[in-house]
Amino acid sequence: MFKVFSETPGGKMLEVVKRGILPLLLALYVPVLHYANNAVMLLLPSLFRMVMLSIVAAVVIYILFFMIGRRVVESANAAFVFLIFFHTYGLTLDFLITANVPFLATNRYLFPVFLLIALLVSWFTWKMGEPRSSRFWNSAVFIVGMLILINAVSIVSAEIKKMPDWGAAPTPVLASTSKTQMQDYPDIYFIVFDEFSGFQPMREYWKNPKVDEFVAFLKSTGFFVAEDSHSSSITTLHQMAERLNYEELPCCQKKYHELYYEKIANNRVTSYLKSRGYSIVVIEELTEFIEAAVPISADVSINHSTRDSVGDMVLFDEFGRLVAENSMLRVYPPLYTLGDDLARIEHKRFISTIANRIAGLNEVSSPKFVYVHLVFPHKPFMFDENGKVIPKRYQANWNYYLDQYNYSMDVAVKIVETILANSDPERPPVIILQSDHGARNIKNKSTTITLENFPEEFKSNIMFALYAPGYDISTLPQDVKPINTFPIVFNFLFQDNIPLK
Repeated sequence: MFKVFSETPGGKMLEVVKRGILPLLLALYVPVLHYANNAVMLLLPSLFRMVMLSIVAAVVIYILFFMIGRRVVESANAAFVFLIFFHTYGLTLDFLITANVPFLATNRYLFPVFLLIALLVSWFTWKMGEPRSSRFWNSAVFIVGMLILINAVSIVSAEIKKMPDWGAAPTPVLASTSKTQMQDYPDIYFIVFDEFSGFQPMREYWKNPKVDEFVAFLKSTGFFVAEDSHSSSITTLHQMAERLNYEELPCCQKKYHELYYEKIANNRVTSYLKSRGYSIVVIEELTEFIEAAVPISADVSINHSTRDSVGDMVLFDEFGRLVAENSMLRVYPPLYTLGDDLARIEHKRFISTIANRIAGLNEVSSPKFVYVHLVFPHKPFMFDENGKVIPKRYQANWNYYLDQYNYSMDVAVKIVETILANSDPERPPVIILQSDHGARNIKNKSTTITLENFPEEFKSNIMFALYAPGYDISTLPQDVKPINTFPIVFNFLFQDNIPLK
């Protein structure tokens, strides 16, 4: 009966649709798998977008195989096998690059070989014939379906953890502070330069004389400069969560990311300063680079808003590029890197105008706490030491870190000068200049060249400079721990007697 039904035009069409479930399931599985592995850092709209693009690709490939072979089950199986090769090309290339396999570790040589193998295996799959083709189809549908279900459970669990805890107890607030007391409090600026190396590595590894000029500027301005301060990890989220809560936290697996997001968004520093009558200003790029990061509640929030300014122009966001780089699209990156170019433009504009943005905060009532987090001199390396943009091909080459670092020192000088020029000399501000960690010299799939013989201990050596007129800086050790940043400041300003770690 089914044979007769399937031989009618309508039956044939139903059979085509039914058997197309297999390549569509694989098209769904690939982005679901990648999202499940990175769910704590991503948002669901990114997944939906890549699922739709992946399904379109699967439909096109399935239709092509069916038009060539005119056999439904065999075409679905062949499309399924080809899609496996399609979505694993980038992974194969990365493996060969890591294994340092000559010749094949380039698109020029690997892609034609890989494509030929994909077509041959798809053809052999198509030639299996009945009943093996049906058994293959049934088994593949079951296996891929179960894999999707497993990863879907993982995603649902991650998304539930991202939801606000509406039942959480509110942060305790101190008794209100009088207007007269508030007027005596200074503005506090917490300026974080992401992946800004400490000064010792700059002298010993890079032999960089400009760092001494920068240190001399800071000291002549009145800063305490810690030469031997180290971060407790080289993970940004962990470091910012610890410092904004002056609390030691577990490190640093993905399972803790939701904890870091919560600790940063609802941190002790801003809650406490709000209770003291401070206006909260947040100027940051972190939520642009980490989609799932929750913004800090603030009276004024400023970021470069690449997603808002670009909108639907970009099909491949950061998650989309992750999926694309593992596939055959790796052969031609311009297909999926438009978002990178637009993000570079916004990043350049943000860094270039940061001092002006800070100068424009005069309209915000004092006392104010200004938290600035620049993803800089962190990759992408796109500036020379004079602030001119260098070619994109160098953005993942660690040999260009030094030039960007030197420019970042100029930016830091301009920020400090801007803050001091716009401050009340009768009530000088507190300025904290820090890095989350040092130069990590991380090797990953986007890195083209790493630094040779870079000491491990240099990765945690950070910038720590404190401007606090009236504070006895002789009491601060050169190896001051960054987790003590705000206890030191609060003990000085408010006589809080917070114990140091």
